[in-house]
Amino acid sequence: MSATAFDPAPPVNCRYGAPMGRRSNAYLETCAGRLRLVRVPLDAGGYDKGGAYWGLGEPLYCVADQDGNTAYLRAKSREYAKSVILADWPEAAFYR
Repeated sequence: MSATAFDPAPPVNCRYGAPMGRRSNAYLETCAGRLRLVRVPLDAGGYDKGGAYWGLGEPLYCVADQDGNTAYLRAKSREYAKSVILADWPEAAFYR
């Protein structure tokens, strides 16, 4: 997955309003390469740029593997988000 191809908040396609969040995979492929971990910006109403509703609170992060599996989590910082991911996938390595 190239850096330009990764979008943690693609447009949602919904007929009756915004979905609550986005689907997270319970599995990340950590042996195939590094994980991308990025902060997902939310507007003042709690929506990402693609239109999914997350509400307000701690910053939102998205982690993605080389196969395109993604997971979303709330964390006070990028370093804290890494520690949460490493608790489930201790062999994980990250870009940057």
